Amino acid sequence: MPWRFKSSPAHRVKLGRPVRRVTFTQMAGMTEETQELIKNIEESLKATPLEPGTSISVSHAVSKAAVIYEKARNAVEFRAEHLLRRAAIERILKRRFITNSSGIGVGELLVRELLWARYLDEEKVTEEKVNEVQETVYKYIHLKNLLLGNNPGQNGGKITEWLVGIASCEIEKKLSPAPIREALINYVYQTLKGRLVIEKEGSQKNHDIQAYIGVHRAYAESDDPIIRFHLFLTYFPDWMVTEKSELKPIVSRFNSVYKEIEDYLDYPLAQNIRRAFRGEMAPFLVIRDLANEKPGEFKEIMGEPVKLEEAVRRILKKKYQQTSTKLRRAATRSIIYIFLTKMLFAFILEVPFDLIIGKTNYTAIAINTFFPPLLMFTETVSIRVPGEDNTKRVIAKIKEYCFESNSPKTGLEIKRQSEKSKLSTVFNSLYFFTFIIIFGLIIWLLNMLHFNFVSKGIFLFFVCVVFFFAHRVRLITKDYVYQEKERALTPFADFVSLPILRVGQVLSAELAQINFLIFVFDFIIEAPFKAFFEIIEDWFKFIRIKKEEITV
Repeated sequence: MPWRFKSSPAHRVKLGRPVRRVTFTQMAGMTEETQELIKNIEESLKATPLEPGTSISVSHAVSKAAVIYEKARNAVEFRAEHLLRRAAIERILKRRFITNSSGIGVGELLVRELLWARYLDEEKVTEEKVNEVQETVYKYIHLKNLLLGNNPGQNGGKITEWLVGIASCEIEKKLSPAPIREALINYVYQTLKGRLVIEKEGSQKNHDIQAYIGVHRAYAESDDPIIRFHLFLTYFPDWMVTEKSELKPIVSRFNSVYKEIEDYLDYPLAQNIRRAFRGEMAPFLVIRDLANEKPGEFKEIMGEPVKLEEAVRRILKKKYQQTSTKLRRAATRSIIYIFLTKMLFAFILEVPFDLIIGKTNYTAIAINTFFPPLLMFTETVSIRVPGEDNTKRVIAKIKEYCFESNSPKTGLEIKRQSEKSKLSTVFNSLYFFTFIIIFGLIIWLLNMLHFNFVSKGIFLFFVCVVFFFAHRVRLITKDYVYQEKERALTPFADFVSLPILRVGQVLSAELAQINFLIFVFDFIIEAPFKAFFEIIEDWFKFIRIKKEEITV
C-alpha cells in the first residue's frame, strides 16, 4: 500500500492505510497535487484565530540581553535559521531536566526563555498554551519513565535524547504551528515520490518513506529530530492529543518503532536520494515563495499561466539579488573567521614552536597568515549568480510539475552500486592516487619553502577548510538553480580540488563534534546566565507591583 499524507488541515501521515483524496472542482489543466496544495493553503487561511486569553509578557531589558546571548550561542554552531527555535527548545529541555527531572514548572520556564530570545511573539502565547506545553513535558517524562523504569540499560541515554528531540518538535508545533509549510512539504512529497525509482527496491513502503525523508532533507532542510517526529506520528497518528494516562499501548510498541525509524534514517541510499531531490528543488522553492508571499492570491496566480510566469520572474529576480548580498556577507564572514582563527593558531602553535627550535621562518608565517584568506577571496569572487537561462528552465519545470501534460514525466533513478564492479575498483584506485598526488605536490612545495612540520600541518588544515567553506558559500547560489551547465574546465577543477574538499569536510565535521565552545555555552555559561535573567525579571516584576500599589 503506498505511503502518503492524509489530506487534512493537520497534514498527518498514515502508514499502510488507504487515503481518500479530497474531491473538489477540477481546475483546468492543473495536476491533482497542485489543486490539493491550493485547497490546503486555503484551509490554513481559514483556520480559527487565536482565542483571547491572558498573554505572557517578559521584561524587554532581559529580552535584549537574551537575544544577544542567543546570537553568540548560535554563531558557534552552524544551523539553518528555521531550525534555531527547535534547537533552542531542545537545549532548554536538556538543561532544565538536569536539575528538575520531574518537569514541574518547566513549561512556563521554557516559554519564558523563548520569549526572552524572541523566538515567539508575546501576543500569540497565552497561559493556555503554557499549560499545554507543561502537559506535553509531563507526557514525555512519563513515557521515558515507563520505557526505562529503574533499569535504563545501555540505550537509556540514547532513548532519552531521542525523546527530548521529538518533544522539542511537538512543543514547537503547538507553540507556533506552520500549516502552509507542512502543506508544501506534502506537495513536494506527493509530486516527487512517483518519479523516484530505486533500483531493486522491493518494498513500496520503504520507497515512499525514503521519498518522504529525501524531501525533508532536500526541500525542508529538516534535521533528524524533525524527521523522527513526523515518522513517529505515522505510527501513532493521535500522539499529539494523547494523554499521559494513555501511554501503555505506545510503550509496548516503542522499541520496534524506534528501531524502524532509525533504520529508515540510516538507509544506505538515503544520501543518493537527497542529492537527486536536491537538483529538483529550485521550482518548489519558487512555489514556496509564492505561497508565503501572498497566500490569499496563490490560487489566482497558479490558475493563470501568464500571471504565474510574471510572478516567478519577479521572485527569481529578487532572489538573485538577495543571493548576491548573501554571497558577499558569507564570504566576508568566512574570510574574517579564517584570518582570526589563523592568528590564534599562530600564537598558540606556530610562533612558540619556532621559538623552541630556535629558527623562525617568516616566509612560512606570512604565507600561513595571508594565503588562506586570499584563497577564500579568490574562490568566492569566481562564484556567479544565476541569470535568464536559469529563469527559463525554472519556469518550464514549474509548468511541468503544476500542469498536466502528455509529455513523459522526468524520472529520478537511484542505482545501487555493485561492490564487485571492476570499473568501481579502478575508479576508487584512481581516486586514492589523486589524494596522494595532490597532497604530495603540496608537501613538496612546502618543503621547497622550508616549512617545518607544524607550519605544514597548519597550512594543510587551512587550505582544506577554506576549500570546504568556499564550497558551502557556493551552495548559497544553488538554491534557485535548475540544471546548471558546467564550464569546460569544471571536471578538471573538480578532479584537482575534490581530495582537498573531502579532507576539509571531514575536518569540519570532526571539529563540529568536539566543539569546545558549544560545551562552554551550554553547560558553563547558559545555566547561570539564564538563572540571572530569571532573578532580574522577578525583581522587575516586584518593582512594578510595588509601584502599582502606590495610589494618589
